[in-house]
Amino acid sequence: MTAKLFYQLTEIYTTPLDLMWLILAASYSYYYYGTFNWTFAVMALVLVFMFHLITNMQNNYMDYVHASDDGSYKTKTSTIGKNEINLKSVKTWLYSLAIIPVIGGLALAYFTGPVTLGIGVLAVIIGLAYSAGPKPLNSTFFGEFAVSFPIAICIPMTYIYLGSLNSWQFDGVSMLRAAAISLVPFLICYILQLANNTCDLEEDIQNGRKTLAYYLKKPTIFKLFTIMFWASAIIMLPLALFRLAPVTILLSWVVYFQAWQKSKVFFTNQDKATVYGILVKNISQIIVVYVLLFMIGTILEKLF
Repeated sequence: MTAKLFYQLTEIYTTPLDLMWLILAASYSYYYYGTFNWTFAVMALVLVFMFHLITNMQNNYMDYVHASDDGSYKTKTSTIGKNEINLKSVKTWLYSLAIIPVIGGLALAYFTGPVTLGIGVLAVIIGLAYSAGPKPLNSTFFGEFAVSFPIAICIPMTYIYLGSLNSWQFDGVSMLRAAAISLVPFLICYILQLANNTCDLEEDIQNGRKTLAYYLKKPTIFKLFTIMFWASAIIMLPLALFRLAPVTILLSWVVYFQAWQKSKVFFTNQDKATVYGILVKNISQIIVVYVLLFMIGTILEKLF
C-alpha cells in the first residue's frame, strides 16, 4: 500500500483536532485547578491518534464490504474500490496498527487504574460498532451522535480525567463542567456530520444506511443546522458569565459570521465534492479558535 492510499484510507488529515481536545482539556484543568498531568494525557493523545487512524480505516473497509453492488459507491466513491486495494492488505494494516494502542492502552491502564481500562474498552466497542456488525451505528438514527459525542465530549473528558490523577478529584461536578465546555465543539461536530450525511443521502439509501438525514426532510435539516450552529455561539455567553470558561472565548463570535456566510451554500447545494469541503474548512475553524481563545484566557487568568 502506497503512502497516498494509506493517507486516504486512514483519513489522517482529520487528526489535528485530536490535539485540540488535549489543549482544551489542559486549559480547563489549569483554569480551575492550576495543574495538569501531561505525562498521562500525552500518552492518551498518542493512543487516540492511533485509534483514530484505525477506526477511519475500518470505516472505509466496512463501508466497502457493506455497500450494495447495485450502486456506484464501490467503484466510484470508495477509496478501496477506486484503487482496487486488496481487502486482505487492508485487514493486515488494521491488525498491525492495532498492536500499538492495545499495548499502550494496557500500559496506561497499569499506571492509572481500572477506570482507564474501562474507558479504553468502551472506546473500542463504540469504534467497532460504528461501522461493523449487523446494524452499524453509522446506518442508524444515531449516526451523527455516534460521531460527535465520543469525539467532542468523551475524548476531552478522558484527557481531563487523566490529567487530574494524583492532583485533584475528578468528580461529578467536574464531569458536568467538562461536558459544558465541550458543548461548543460537540454542536459543531454534530452539524458537520449532519451535513456530511445529507450530502451522502442518496448513496447512503442505496447502501441501506438510514441516519438522521434520512428521516428528516431537507428544510428541517437546514433549520436544525441553523439552530445548532447559532446555539454553539450563544452557549459561550453563560459559559463566560458563570466563569465556566474565560471570557476570551467570546471573541470566537467574530469567526462565526464569516463561517456562516461561507456555509449557507449548503442550503442550496448538497454536492459532496464541492460543498462539504467548504463547510469543513470554515466551520471547523470555530473549534480551533474557541480552543485557542480558551487557552489564551487561561494563561491571562494565571498571569494577572
